[in-house]
Amino acid sequence: MTQSRIKMILALVLLLTCPLLAAEPAQPAAAAPQAAAPETDWFHNPAPWLDMGADLRFREHYGYNWTALDDDLRDGLGNNASDFHFERYRARWWTKIKFDETTAVNTKMTWEFRTWDNPASRDQHTDFDEIIIDNLNLSMKHFLNTPTTATIGRQDIMNLGKGWLIFEGTPLDGSRTMYFDAARFTIDVAEKTKLDLIYIKNQPSSDWWLKPINDRNKFVTQEEEHGAIVYLTDKSTPTQFEGYFIYKNNNPVDGPAFNFSRAAIPRFSKKAEIFTLGGAISAPINENWNYRVEGAFQGGTSASPNTALTANDQTESLRAFGGKGDLEYGFKDEYDNRLHVVYEYLSGDDPGSKHRVESFNPLWGQWPQWSELFQPYVTQLEDNLVSNLQRVAFGHKFKPNKQWDIYTDYHLLYANENTFRGGARFSDHGKFRGHLLTAWARYNFSKHLKGNLVFEHMWPGGYYSDQSRDNALYFHWTVEYTF
Repeated sequence: MTQSRIKMILALVLLLTCPLLAAEPAQPAAAAPQAAAPETDWFHNPAPWLDMGADLRFREHYGYNWTALDDDLRDGLGNNASDFHFERYRARWWTKIKFDETTAVNTKMTWEFRTWDNPASRDQHTDFDEIIIDNLNLSMKHFLNTPTTATIGRQDIMNLGKGWLIFEGTPLDGSRTMYFDAARFTIDVAEKTKLDLIYIKNQPSSDWWLKPINDRNKFVTQEEEHGAIVYLTDKSTPTQFEGYFIYKNNNPVDGPAFNFSRAAIPRFSKKAEIFTLGGAISAPINENWNYRVEGAFQGGTSASPNTALTANDQTESLRAFGGKGDLEYGFKDEYDNRLHVVYEYLSGDDPGSKHRVESFNPLWGQWPQWSELFQPYVTQLEDNLVSNLQRVAFGHKFKPNKQWDIYTDYHLLYANENTFRGGARFSDHGKFRGHLLTAWARYNFSKHLKGNLVFEHMWPGGYYSDQSRDNALYFHWTVEYTF
Protein backbone atom coordinates (compact mmCIF):
# COMPACT_ATOMS: atom_id res chain seq x y z
CA MET A 1 0.00 0.00 0.00
CA THR A 2 1.46 3.37 -1.02
CA GLN A 3 2.16 6.20 1.37
CA SER A 4 -0.54 8.42 -0.17
CA ARG A 5 -3.20 5.71 0.14
CA ILE A 6 -2.38 5.08 3.77
CA LYS A 7 -2.60 8.81 4.52
CA MET A 8 -5.94 9.07 2.67
CA ILE A 9 -7.36 6.21 4.74
CA LEU A 10 -6.10 7.69 8.01
CA ALA A 11 -7.47 11.13 7.12
CA LEU A 12 -10.85 9.67 6.10
CA VAL A 13 -11.16 7.79 9.39
CA LEU A 14 -10.34 11.01 11.24
CA LEU A 15 -12.90 13.09 9.32
CA LEU A 16 -15.65 10.50 9.78
CA THR A 17 -14.90 9.92 13.45
CA CYS A 18 -14.58 13.50 14.72
CA PRO A 19 -18.21 14.58 14.11
CA LEU A 20 -19.44 11.42 15.82
CA LEU A 21 -17.14 11.95 18.79
CA ALA A 22 -18.00 15.62 19.05
CA ALA A 23 -21.75 15.10 19.00
CA GLU A 24 -23.49 15.19 22.35
CA PRO A 25 -25.61 12.13 23.08
CA ALA A 26 -29.32 12.50 22.43
CA GLN A 27 -31.46 13.00 25.51
CA PRO A 28 -34.07 10.29 26.08
CA ALA A 29 -37.71 11.18 26.46
CA ALA A 30 -38.92 11.74 29.99
CA ALA A 31 -40.05 8.58 31.71
CA ALA A 32 -41.80 7.76 34.90
CA PRO A 33 -39.52 7.86 37.96
CA GLN A 34 -37.92 4.54 38.78
CA ALA A 35 -35.83 3.27 41.63
CA ALA A 36 -32.27 4.58 41.37
CA ALA A 37 -29.76 2.03 40.05
CA PRO A 38 -26.09 2.09 40.91
CA GLU A 39 -24.02 3.91 38.30
CA THR A 40 -21.67 1.79 36.20
CA ASP A 41 -19.00 2.71 33.69
CA TRP A 42 -17.81 -0.31 31.74
CA PHE A 43 -14.69 1.46 30.49
CA HIS A 44 -13.53 3.95 33.11
CA ASN A 45 -14.45 1.81 36.13
CA PRO A 46 -14.97 -1.78 34.97
CA ALA A 47 -14.33 -3.05 38.52
CA PRO A 48 -14.09 -1.45 41.97
CA TRP A 49 -10.34 -2.02 41.97
CA LEU A 50 -9.66 -0.73 38.44
CA ASP A 51 -9.78 2.72 36.77
CA MET A 52 -8.96 3.20 33.08
CA GLY A 53 -8.68 5.94 30.48
CA ALA A 54 -7.46 6.49 26.94
CA ASP A 55 -6.96 9.19 24.33
CA LEU A 56 -6.23 9.54 20.62
CA ARG A 57 -4.34 12.43 19.04
CA PHE A 58 -3.70 13.42 15.43
CA ARG A 59 -1.31 16.28 14.64
CA GLU A 60 -0.09 17.62 11.31
CA HIS A 61 3.14 19.65 11.18
CA TYR A 62 4.41 21.98 8.51
CA GLY A 63 7.57 24.08 8.73
CA TYR A 64 10.19 25.86 6.71
CA ASN A 65 13.81 26.59 7.71
CA TRP A 66 13.36 25.02 11.14
CA THR A 67 16.87 23.74 11.73
CA ALA A 68 19.12 25.94 9.58
CA LEU A 69 17.36 29.25 8.78
CA ASP A 70 18.66 28.72 5.24
CA ASP A 71 16.49 28.72 2.09
CA ASP A 72 19.29 27.12 0.11
CA LEU A 73 19.96 24.14 2.37
CA ARG A 74 20.14 20.93 0.31
CA ASP A 75 20.71 17.29 1.17
CA GLY A 76 23.29 15.05 -0.52
CA LEU A 77 20.96 14.45 -3.48
CA GLY A 78 20.22 18.13 -4.04
CA ASN A 79 16.75 18.06 -2.49
CA ASN A 80 15.41 20.90 -0.36
CA ALA A 81 16.23 19.98 3.24
CA SER A 82 14.51 22.98 4.88
CA ASP A 83 10.88 22.10 4.12
CA PHE A 84 9.25 19.83 6.73
CA HIS A 85 5.81 18.25 6.49
CA PHE A 86 4.70 15.23 8.52
CA GLU A 87 1.82 13.76 10.52
CA ARG A 88 1.80 12.23 14.00
CA TYR A 89 -0.68 9.65 15.27
CA ARG A 90 -0.68 8.91 19.00
CA ALA A 91 -2.78 6.56 21.13
CA ARG A 92 -2.49 6.16 24.92
CA TRP A 93 -4.15 3.82 27.41
CA TRP A 94 -3.70 4.15 31.17
CA THR A 95 -4.87 2.18 34.19
CA LYS A 96 -4.91 2.45 37.98
CA ILE A 97 -5.03 -0.85 39.83
CA LYS A 98 -6.09 -0.20 43.44
CA PHE A 99 -5.06 -2.61 46.19
CA ASP A 100 -6.77 -0.48 48.84
CA GLU A 101 -7.54 3.19 49.48
CA THR A 102 -3.87 4.11 49.78
CA THR A 103 -1.93 1.79 47.44
CA ALA A 104 -2.13 1.49 43.65
CA VAL A 105 -0.15 0.54 40.55
CA ASN A 106 -0.36 3.05 37.69
CA THR A 107 0.37 2.15 34.07
CA LYS A 108 0.31 3.96 30.73
CA MET A 109 1.00 2.54 27.27
CA THR A 110 1.77 4.92 24.38
CA TRP A 111 1.87 4.21 20.66
CA GLU A 112 2.89 6.94 18.23
CA PHE A 113 3.82 6.63 14.58
CA ARG A 114 4.47 9.21 11.87
CA THR A 115 4.11 9.66 8.12
CA TRP A 116 6.55 11.91 6.25
CA ASP A 117 5.99 14.09 3.18
CA ASN A 118 9.07 16.33 3.41
CA PRO A 119 12.02 16.51 3.40
CA ALA A 120 12.68 14.02 0.63
CA SER A 121 15.59 12.55 2.61
CA ARG A 122 13.16 11.06 5.17
CA ASP A 123 11.62 7.64 4.67
CA GLN A 124 8.46 8.25 2.64
CA HIS A 125 6.48 5.35 4.05
CA THR A 126 4.37 4.75 7.13
CA ASP A 127 6.32 3.01 9.88
CA PHE A 128 3.95 1.83 12.60
CA ASP A 129 6.85 1.99 15.04
CA GLU A 130 6.82 0.82 18.68
CA ILE A 131 4.51 0.77 21.69
CA ILE A 132 6.28 2.09 24.76
CA ILE A 133 5.56 1.59 28.46
CA ASP A 134 5.14 5.26 29.27
CA ASN A 135 4.28 4.86 32.98
CA LEU A 136 4.65 1.97 35.43
CA ASN A 137 4.80 2.93 39.10
CA LEU A 138 3.65 2.06 42.59
CA SER A 139 1.97 4.87 44.55
CA MET A 140 1.46 4.72 48.32
CA LYS A 141 -0.30 7.32 50.45
CA HIS A 142 0.55 7.61 54.17
CA PHE A 143 3.88 5.94 53.39
CA LEU A 144 5.30 4.29 56.55
CA ASN A 145 2.44 5.87 58.54
CA THR A 146 3.71 9.37 57.79
CA PRO A 147 2.05 12.29 55.90
CA THR A 148 3.96 11.21 52.80
CA THR A 149 2.90 10.04 49.35
CA ALA A 150 5.49 7.83 47.65
CA THR A 151 5.56 7.17 43.89
CA ILE A 152 8.23 4.74 42.75
CA GLY A 153 8.87 3.82 39.11
CA ARG A 154 8.28 5.37 35.70
CA GLN A 155 6.14 8.49 36.15
CA ASP A 156 5.38 12.00 34.92
CA ILE A 157 6.53 14.98 37.03
CA MET A 158 4.53 17.95 35.81
CA ASN A 159 3.42 19.83 38.92
CA LEU A 160 6.55 21.50 40.32
CA GLY A 161 6.28 25.23 39.73
CA LYS A 162 5.64 26.18 36.09
CA GLY A 163 7.95 23.58 34.58
CA TRP A 164 10.80 26.03 33.97
CA LEU A 165 13.50 23.52 35.01
CA ILE A 166 11.51 20.35 35.83
CA PHE A 167 8.90 18.97 33.43
CA GLU A 168 10.25 16.89 30.52
CA GLY A 169 12.27 13.73 31.15
CA THR A 170 12.35 12.54 27.52
CA PRO A 171 12.86 15.56 25.24
CA LEU A 172 14.14 13.73 22.16
CA ASP A 173 10.80 12.13 21.24
CA GLY A 174 8.79 15.34 21.41
CA SER A 175 5.44 15.06 23.16
CA ARG A 176 5.17 11.30 22.65
CA THR A 177 6.35 10.79 26.25
CA MET A 178 7.75 12.95 29.06
CA TYR A 179 8.37 10.41 31.80
CA PHE A 180 11.04 10.13 34.51
CA ASP A 181 12.35 6.89 35.97
CA ALA A 182 12.25 8.11 39.54
CA ALA A 183 11.35 7.68 43.19
CA ARG A 184 9.30 10.62 44.50
CA PHE A 185 8.28 11.30 48.10
CA THR A 186 5.85 14.18 48.70
CA ILE A 187 5.65 15.18 52.38
CA ASP A 188 2.74 17.27 53.64
CA VAL A 189 4.66 19.52 56.03
CA ALA A 190 1.52 21.56 56.78
CA GLU A 191 -1.94 22.01 55.29
CA LYS A 192 -0.65 24.13 52.38
CA THR A 193 3.05 23.37 52.53
CA LYS A 194 4.72 20.37 50.93
CA LEU A 195 8.23 19.10 50.44
CA ASP A 196 9.16 16.91 47.45
CA LEU A 197 12.19 14.63 47.60
CA ILE A 198 12.95 13.00 44.23
CA TYR A 199 15.65 10.69 42.91
CA ILE A 200 15.93 10.36 39.10
CA LYS A 201 17.75 7.87 36.91
CA ASN A 202 17.05 8.34 33.19
CA GLN A 203 18.78 6.41 30.42
CA PRO A 204 19.05 7.52 26.79
CA SER A 205 17.48 4.35 25.40
CA SER A 206 13.82 3.79 26.25
CA ASP A 207 14.33 0.03 26.64
CA TRP A 208 16.90 0.04 29.45
CA TRP A 209 14.51 -1.63 31.91
CA LEU A 210 11.07 -1.66 30.24
CA LYS A 211 11.39 -2.94 26.71
CA PRO A 212 8.89 -1.48 24.20
CA ILE A 213 6.75 -3.70 22.01
CA ASN A 214 8.38 -3.84 18.57
CA ASP A 215 11.41 -2.04 20.04
CA ARG A 216 13.13 0.39 17.62
CA ASN A 217 16.05 1.34 19.89
CA LYS A 218 15.00 4.99 20.09
CA PHE A 219 16.79 7.45 22.32
CA VAL A 220 14.62 9.70 24.47
CA THR A 221 17.24 11.88 26.17
CA GLN A 222 20.75 13.06 25.28
CA GLU A 223 22.80 11.56 28.10
CA GLU A 224 22.78 9.00 30.85
CA GLU A 225 21.27 11.07 33.65
CA HIS A 226 20.84 10.71 37.36
CA GLY A 227 19.93 13.38 39.82
CA ALA A 228 18.08 14.50 42.91
CA ILE A 229 15.54 17.24 43.64
CA VAL A 230 14.53 18.89 46.90
CA TYR A 231 11.53 21.16 46.23
CA LEU A 232 9.56 23.13 48.85
CA THR A 233 6.19 24.69 47.97
CA ASP A 234 4.43 26.98 50.46
CA LYS A 235 0.90 28.22 49.66
CA SER A 236 -0.04 29.15 53.23
CA THR A 237 -0.20 32.87 52.38
CA PRO A 238 -1.45 34.78 49.30
CA THR A 239 2.21 35.01 48.27
CA GLN A 240 3.33 31.57 47.13
CA PHE A 241 6.96 30.66 47.83
CA GLU A 242 9.00 27.93 46.16
CA GLY A 243 12.58 26.93 46.90
CA TYR A 244 14.61 24.13 45.38
CA PHE A 245 17.94 22.40 45.12
CA ILE A 246 18.57 20.25 42.03
CA TYR A 247 21.49 17.93 41.33
CA LYS A 248 21.96 16.55 37.80
CA ASN A 249 24.78 14.34 36.52
CA ASN A 250 25.08 13.79 32.76
CA ASN A 251 27.30 11.19 31.06
CA PRO A 252 27.68 11.09 27.27
CA VAL A 253 26.44 8.14 25.27
CA ASP A 254 28.91 6.04 23.28
CA GLY A 255 28.46 5.64 19.56
CA PRO A 256 25.66 6.83 17.28
CA ALA A 257 22.01 6.81 18.32
CA PHE A 258 18.85 8.12 16.69
CA ASN A 259 15.41 9.42 17.56
CA PHE A 260 12.27 10.04 15.51
CA SER A 261 13.96 12.66 13.35
CA ARG A 262 16.93 10.36 12.71
CA ALA A 263 19.23 13.08 14.07
CA ALA A 264 22.55 11.89 15.47
CA ILE A 265 22.65 12.25 19.26
CA PRO A 266 26.38 12.33 20.17
CA ARG A 267 26.76 15.90 18.92
CA PHE A 268 24.53 17.03 21.79
CA SER A 269 25.68 14.52 24.40
CA LYS A 270 27.87 16.26 26.97
CA LYS A 271 29.29 15.41 30.37
CA ALA A 272 28.22 17.61 33.29
CA GLU A 273 27.69 17.65 37.03
CA ILE A 274 25.34 20.51 37.83
CA PHE A 275 24.22 21.90 41.19
CA THR A 276 21.27 24.31 40.94
CA LEU A 277 19.91 26.46 43.77
CA GLY A 278 16.84 28.55 43.08
CA GLY A 279 13.39 29.70 44.01
CA ALA A 280 10.24 31.51 42.92
CA ILE A 281 7.68 33.99 44.29
CA SER A 282 4.21 34.51 42.84
CA ALA A 283 1.23 36.48 44.06
CA PRO A 284 -1.70 38.68 43.07
CA ILE A 285 -0.94 42.39 43.48
CA ASN A 286 -4.64 43.26 43.39
CA GLU A 287 -7.74 41.89 41.66
CA ASN A 288 -6.27 42.71 38.22
CA TRP A 289 -2.50 42.34 38.52
CA ASN A 290 -0.42 39.28 39.36
CA TYR A 291 3.23 38.34 38.98
CA ARG A 292 5.71 35.48 39.16
CA VAL A 293 9.51 35.77 39.51
CA GLU A 294 11.90 32.82 39.42
CA GLY A 295 15.69 32.62 39.46
CA ALA A 296 18.47 30.05 39.87
CA PHE A 297 22.26 29.84 40.19
CA GLN A 298 24.28 26.91 38.82
CA GLY A 299 27.69 25.57 39.81
CA GLY A 300 29.63 22.38 39.27
CA THR A 301 31.34 21.25 36.09
CA SER A 302 30.28 20.98 32.46
CA ALA A 303 31.62 20.41 28.97
CA SER A 304 31.59 23.55 26.87
CA PRO A 305 28.55 24.03 24.62
CA ASN A 306 31.00 24.69 21.78
CA THR A 307 32.52 21.32 20.83
CA ALA A 308 35.33 23.16 19.05
CA LEU A 309 36.54 24.31 22.47
CA THR A 310 35.96 21.25 24.64
CA ALA A 311 35.44 17.56 23.94
CA ASN A 312 32.13 16.07 25.07
CA ASP A 313 33.68 14.24 28.03
CA GLN A 314 36.08 17.00 29.18
CA THR A 315 34.61 19.39 31.72
CA GLU A 316 35.38 22.83 33.06
CA SER A 317 34.11 24.81 36.04
CA LEU A 318 30.46 25.87 35.66
CA ARG A 319 29.14 29.26 36.83
CA ALA A 320 25.77 30.22 35.37
CA PHE A 321 22.56 32.12 36.17
CA GLY A 322 19.00 32.10 34.87
CA GLY A 323 15.87 34.03 35.73
CA LYS A 324 12.35 34.69 34.52
CA GLY A 325 9.69 37.25 35.43
CA ASP A 326 6.05 37.39 34.32
CA LEU A 327 3.65 40.30 34.97
CA GLU A 328 -0.02 39.92 33.95
CA TYR A 329 -3.03 42.23 33.90
CA GLY A 330 -6.52 40.74 33.74
CA PHE A 331 -9.39 42.97 32.57
CA LYS A 332 -12.01 40.81 34.34
CA ASP A 333 -14.40 41.27 31.41
CA GLU A 334 -16.75 38.88 29.62
CA TYR A 335 -13.98 37.74 27.25
CA ASP A 336 -11.38 37.21 30.00
CA ASN A 337 -8.91 39.53 28.24
CA ARG A 338 -5.40 39.41 29.69
CA LEU A 339 -2.14 41.19 28.83
CA HIS A 340 1.29 40.09 30.00
CA VAL A 341 4.96 40.91 29.65
CA VAL A 342 7.76 38.38 30.21
CA TYR A 343 11.49 38.81 30.64
CA GLU A 344 13.79 35.78 30.66
CA TYR A 345 17.57 35.66 31.06
CA LEU A 346 19.77 32.58 30.57
CA SER A 347 23.53 33.20 30.76
CA GLY A 348 25.70 32.18 27.81
CA ASP A 349 29.19 30.77 27.50
CA ASP A 350 31.93 33.33 26.83
CA PRO A 351 34.30 31.74 24.29
CA GLY A 352 37.11 33.98 25.58
CA SER A 353 37.01 32.74 29.16
CA LYS A 354 39.47 29.99 30.08
CA HIS A 355 38.61 26.88 32.09
CA ARG A 356 35.07 28.08 32.78
CA VAL A 357 31.61 27.48 31.31
CA GLU A 358 28.95 30.17 31.83
CA SER A 359 26.12 28.59 29.84
CA PHE A 360 22.93 28.08 31.89
CA ASN A 361 21.57 24.54 31.59
CA PRO A 362 17.75 24.16 31.42
CA LEU A 363 17.98 20.72 33.11
CA TRP A 364 14.63 18.95 32.62
CA GLY A 365 12.98 22.05 31.16
CA GLN A 366 13.65 21.07 27.53
CA TRP A 367 10.11 21.39 26.17
CA PRO A 368 8.35 24.08 24.09
CA GLN A 369 7.53 26.39 26.98
CA TRP A 370 6.90 29.42 24.76
CA SER A 371 7.74 28.37 21.17
CA GLU A 372 7.21 25.20 19.14
CA LEU A 373 9.67 26.55 16.56
CA PHE A 374 12.58 28.08 18.44
CA GLN A 375 13.00 25.77 21.41
CA PRO A 376 13.15 22.33 19.78
CA TYR A 377 14.27 23.23 16.25
CA VAL A 378 16.24 26.48 15.88
CA THR A 379 18.34 25.55 18.93
CA GLN A 380 19.68 22.56 16.97
CA LEU A 381 21.99 25.12 15.34
CA GLU A 382 23.74 25.42 18.68
CA ASP A 383 23.81 22.93 21.54
CA ASN A 384 20.21 21.68 21.32
CA LEU A 385 19.55 23.48 24.62
CA VAL A 386 17.73 26.76 25.20
CA SER A 387 20.50 28.89 26.74
CA ASN A 388 22.51 32.07 26.07
CA LEU A 389 19.26 33.99 25.83
CA GLN A 390 17.53 37.22 26.68
CA ARG A 391 13.83 37.22 25.81
CA VAL A 392 11.27 39.99 26.09
CA ALA A 393 7.71 38.96 25.24
CA PHE A 394 4.45 40.91 25.02
CA GLY A 395 1.29 38.83 24.93
CA HIS A 396 -2.50 38.82 24.88
CA LYS A 397 -4.97 36.08 25.87
CA PHE A 398 -8.74 36.02 25.59
CA LYS A 399 -11.81 33.78 25.26
CA PRO A 400 -14.18 34.97 22.50
CA ASN A 401 -16.65 32.31 23.72
CA LYS A 402 -16.75 29.23 25.92
CA GLN A 403 -15.10 27.04 23.29
CA TRP A 404 -12.19 29.20 22.13
CA ASP A 405 -8.93 30.22 23.88
CA ILE A 406 -6.61 32.45 21.80
CA TYR A 407 -3.03 33.39 22.74
CA THR A 408 -0.72 35.71 20.80
CA ASP A 409 2.84 36.71 21.76
CA TYR A 410 5.55 38.83 20.20
CA HIS A 411 9.09 37.98 21.33
CA LEU A 412 12.36 39.90 21.00
CA LEU A 413 15.26 37.42 21.26
CA TYR A 414 18.88 38.24 22.09
CA ALA A 415 22.09 36.32 22.79
CA ASN A 416 24.38 37.24 25.67
CA GLU A 417 27.56 35.84 24.09
CA ASN A 418 28.85 34.97 20.62
CA THR A 419 29.60 31.43 21.80
CA PHE A 420 29.71 29.95 18.29
CA ARG A 421 31.37 32.85 16.51
CA GLY A 422 33.39 31.77 13.53
CA GLY A 423 30.93 28.99 12.70
CA ALA A 424 29.34 28.94 9.27
CA ARG A 425 25.90 29.89 10.63
CA PHE A 426 26.87 32.54 13.20
CA SER A 427 28.22 36.07 12.99
CA ASP A 428 31.31 37.22 14.90
CA HIS A 429 29.68 40.11 16.74
CA GLY A 430 25.87 40.19 16.39
CA LYS A 431 23.74 39.66 19.52
CA PHE A 432 20.19 40.02 18.16
CA ARG A 433 18.64 36.59 17.55
CA GLY A 434 15.53 37.98 15.92
CA HIS A 435 11.79 38.61 16.11
CA LEU A 436 9.36 35.77 16.85
CA LEU A 437 5.58 35.80 16.55
CA THR A 438 3.65 32.94 18.17
CA ALA A 439 -0.12 32.34 18.04
CA TRP A 440 -2.23 29.57 19.57
CA ALA A 441 -5.95 28.91 19.14
CA ARG A 442 -7.57 26.14 21.20
CA TYR A 443 -11.12 24.91 20.64
CA ASN A 444 -13.25 22.56 22.75
CA PHE A 445 -15.70 20.74 20.47
CA SER A 446 -17.25 18.83 23.36
CA LYS A 447 -16.42 17.40 26.76
CA HIS A 448 -14.17 14.78 25.16
CA LEU A 449 -12.97 16.33 21.88
CA LYS A 450 -10.63 19.30 21.56
CA GLY A 451 -8.25 20.76 18.99
CA ASN A 452 -5.74 23.53 18.39
CA LEU A 453 -4.02 25.57 15.73
CA VAL A 454 -0.46 26.87 16.16
CA PHE A 455 1.34 29.36 13.92
CA GLU A 456 4.84 30.83 14.39
CA HIS A 457 7.06 33.08 12.27
CA MET A 458 10.68 33.98 13.03
CA TRP A 459 12.70 36.78 11.43
CA PRO A 460 16.38 36.03 12.31
CA GLY A 461 18.72 38.84 13.32
CA GLY A 462 22.43 39.65 13.24
CA TYR A 463 23.41 36.89 15.68
CA TYR A 464 23.25 34.54 12.70
CA SER A 465 25.45 34.71 9.60
CA ASP A 466 24.14 35.94 6.25
CA GLN A 467 23.82 32.29 5.21
CA SER A 468 21.42 31.56 8.08
CA ARG A 469 19.25 34.63 8.16
CA ASP A 470 16.22 33.46 6.20
CA ASN A 471 12.76 33.54 7.76
CA ALA A 472 11.38 30.41 9.42
CA LEU A 473 7.77 29.23 9.61
CA TYR A 474 6.00 26.69 11.81
CA PHE A 475 2.40 25.46 11.72
CA HIS A 476 0.52 22.55 13.25
CA TRP A 477 -3.07 21.57 13.83
CA THR A 478 -4.30 18.97 16.31
CA VAL A 479 -7.43 17.06 17.19
CA GLU A 480 -7.52 14.98 20.38
CA TYR A 481 -10.24 12.76 21.80
CA THR A 482 -10.22 11.61 25.42
CA PHE A 483 -12.42 8.65 26.24
